[in-house]
Amino acid sequence: MHIIIVGGGGVGYELARNLSEKQQDVVVIEKDEVKARRFRESLDVMVIEDNGANAAVLEQAGVKDASMLIAVTQLDEINMIACMLAKKYDVPITIGRIRSNAYVSEQAVLSTSQLGIDIVINPERVAAMEISKMLHFPDATEIEYFNQGKVMMIGVVVDEDAGITDVPLHKLPLGQNCIVVGISDHNGKFIIPGGSDVIKPGNKIYLLGDTRTLKDISSLLHHEKTLIRQVTILGGGMIAYQLAKLLEESKQIFNVKLIEKDEHRCEGLCKTLQKTLVLQGDATEISMLREEDTDQADAVISATGDDRSNIVAALLARQFGVKKIICEVMKPHYVQVYNALGINSLINPRLLAAAQIMRLIRREDVVALSILQDEKAEVVEVILPESAKVVNRKLAEAGLPRGMLIGSVIRNGSVMVPNGNTVLKANDHLVIFAVPKVSARLDRFFASVEGNGDREQLRNRLFLAE
Repeated sequence: MHIIIVGGGGVGYELARNLSEKQQDVVVIEKDEVKARRFRESLDVMVIEDNGANAAVLEQAGVKDASMLIAVTQLDEINMIACMLAKKYDVPITIGRIRSNAYVSEQAVLSTSQLGIDIVINPERVAAMEISKMLHFPDATEIEYFNQGKVMMIGVVVDEDAGITDVPLHKLPLGQNCIVVGISDHNGKFIIPGGSDVIKPGNKIYLLGDTRTLKDISSLLHHEKTLIRQVTILGGGMIAYQLAKLLEESKQIFNVKLIEKDEHRCEGLCKTLQKTLVLQGDATEISMLREEDTDQADAVISATGDDRSNIVAALLARQFGVKKIICEVMKPHYVQVYNALGINSLINPRLLAAAQIMRLIRREDVVALSILQDEKAEVVEVILPESAKVVNRKLAEAGLPRGMLIGSVIRNGSVMVPNGNTVLKANDHLVIFAVPKVSARLDRFFASVEGNGDREQLRNRLFLAE
């Protein structure tokens, strides 16, 4: 698939890296010399150092043969023009990053289709939604839902006194509808475990299974049932704003404070947020946090837009004894710093946006795709087509490579954790856990043998994706 990415910032880089690793034909258009050089030096992609909102530049990038154009610059207007031009060249799928609600609201003068955009992405809003889920399920450091919420995946750090440590996985009393699909240790080593593997205190584990089962598993993990009421948001950027709006609209009652350094930004937030207490101040100053009773907060979200500030603010919050600390991560290499400091609830907007788009680039039977925050694995939900290689085979005979695990099978609305004797059927919903080096081979086992099809078929996939 020939894919053009307009914009070489954080989201563009994550997309280009993921796509190039999966042997896609990628062209990146970025006019900033420093950003363009980063792509040339670290990724196997073609780079054009120019303006992506220019027809001649798009032609140079091969827009006439492109299957998809993804416009993710910092400017909404550039993204819209790039998508509009792409549609003039009959590109089947256009994806545009739009941050301003003025362009996508019901009151907007032009619809997204008139703007030439098939799929709108907003990484900041997606990140805010992920944080909101964590506040509603605070025991988890990561959480994702599949099959309309029937299946849940959570990432949790295991306490020293948990009842599941130092016991082979096949002997754990997790129930029939729950399975451990991944284990990560202090050194960042990640495995997809077998029945003989054991969990050690401090390991981060990924559990996958029936949503109702996972919601009642806190006792085994030795996590106290935490109810989040008092929330302090540090930073007043787009993620912070979107999160505050979501919490204001939630059925669960939250008392929200938002601390932002910039006076002008505070004034704007005060006008648009109805129930949130907006305060001007520096979130990295201990006197400010003490004055605003941070020690009384049930959760602190550090989303200043700067990794170093987020780290300092999170450490201060931990000193105040805050139980739930969630941090925005802008640069992936800072994940190791957070882990070393014992801060495990992390949100990376770039990875979230990349996962959204990667689902469209997969075959038409992919329903959902998530990338773990430390990029150790992908979790993919697929609908098994009739002509897939593994249909009507026992799982033990499917020949899946090491590093790939079917965690759940949803059949006729019922969730089950499969074993070696489980026979896979056409139209089963499968939730698959796979490490990066084997995730590119998913299509060999779970996709239709007909392939992706022509440009018209690719365009029709939009209706399946929505």
